[in-house]
Amino acid sequence: MTQESTPDRAAERTVGRRNLLKGAAAVGLGTISGRGIYETLGDIVRPTPAQAATVVRRMQEQYLIRQLEVIVDNGQTVVIPPIFNDVFTARLSSKVTWTTAALKNAKTRVENALAKVESPYPDTAAGLTIVVGWGLPYFRLSPAMQALGTKNLPAVPTTGRPPAVIDAIRFPSDPGYDPNDGQTPVVLEDNHVMFKFRSDSQTILRTVESQLFENASSGAYIGDLFDLTSKRMGFAGRGFGVLSQGKTLAAGRGVAAAASIPDRAQLMMGFTSTQTQALGPDNIVSFETLKGATDQWPAGYFAAGCGMHLSHLYLDLDDWYSDARTYAQRVQQMFSPRAAATVTGEALTIPNGPGQVSTLDQVKADDAAKLSGHNSLLQQATRLASDTVDNYGRLRTKGTAIPIREDFNTLDDPFAWLPGDKALRKGSRPGLHFVAFVPSHLAFHKARMAMDGHLPSGEVLGLSGRNAGINSIITTTHRQNYVIPPRKNRSFPLAELLT
Repeated sequence: MTQESTPDRAAERTVGRRNLLKGAAAVGLGTISGRGIYETLGDIVRPTPAQAATVVRRMQEQYLIRQLEVIVDNGQTVVIPPIFNDVFTARLSSKVTWTTAALKNAKTRVENALAKVESPYPDTAAGLTIVVGWGLPYFRLSPAMQALGTKNLPAVPTTGRPPAVIDAIRFPSDPGYDPNDGQTPVVLEDNHVMFKFRSDSQTILRTVESQLFENASSGAYIGDLFDLTSKRMGFAGRGFGVLSQGKTLAAGRGVAAAASIPDRAQLMMGFTSTQTQALGPDNIVSFETLKGATDQWPAGYFAAGCGMHLSHLYLDLDDWYSDARTYAQRVQQMFSPRAAATVTGEALTIPNGPGQVSTLDQVKADDAAKLSGHNSLLQQATRLASDTVDNYGRLRTKGTAIPIREDFNTLDDPFAWLPGDKALRKGSRPGLHFVAFVPSHLAFHKARMAMDGHLPSGEVLGLSGRNAGINSIITTTHRQNYVIPPRKNRSFPLAELLT
């Protein structure tokens, strides 16, 4: 492995099983800002005052992070995302009467609070980035808000302007899926808002979350405006040059398959998830960027924003790493038979760029051979089908990835905290909090259906639903779609337009 850049990562540390167990005994649980079982992983880096002083004007695209480290692993460029991810979901406080005046006051309070807590830190992985997203129930608070939503929320610029942002749905691979009534055990959530905090420093996360949701005298407290519904915690690796935090934590929690997780794995399923060529570049996912995606070009209210999908999945690592499945078979199921035919050794970073995009004919041939691959199915809906010039005049070449994924592992079974909990949960069941930033929820649903073998072409493959790709070892428990506004409108969007 060669390293292209390593900004702000000098304080890297690893934790052995002995230290993990010792640290776990000393962790104080019971607070919203607590770290629970993740406390023992420590901080990857702590920003210095000099770093804080370099803060520049933050980007309107909330989802973007400056100066992400890029390394080369197995000949592939790989982004190193922030290690720690916390997501809070909430509904507007049931103790507040949400009049127009109350919404406008809350908008000011929340924006001032967010600006205050993020101001000491750079918007890098070493510092802090916050993403605020709003569920569609928020835009249905009142007839007046619904009317504003109908007028301003992104729509597809075709006859009738169908909405580009829609509620989450159930999919064929969901356990218990019944196409006749659409009912499965999957919870389709109805939160008003979610806050996503990203950093290499758990100290930063603990401090900021306490300021916002616990400490009423912090000067940034907004806990009285929301009824929190969950806190979801997780981590993305680090892996590569150091021992995998996923393997370390899984071993410390007694996960049976922990020993099979590769020592340098970014995620618990072993394979690298952040190859640069497999992630949407720059602001490609913004509502206004790709021509025809939505009507937000050139100056829509939500321009520089995007759609977001949030879900929680359980991972059956015992099955994934069982003796019945070889490394080559895992490559085939995660990527494609063509990827499995080219790998050597047991590489974790597999090429996944435009050159590896499977054609429709190849996917159909894979299906006939009962060898469907997760990535090859997704590629039918998540890669540009031809060279495209976007609304900013930039050439996007055929095969370019569109979604930006931020999946991160968890052991929270499924959430670290729920209302009424007196302590953060000590989970030990491997899972994944899946986050995808997309140009529209229509695009996400199209991709998610392709993952299940229901292709954009209208064809349904033989290996569909839970038989397709890696679906058999994934169980979804919760999901919801959110609208991510631009930074300037991130706090109570549209409230200022109410009369």
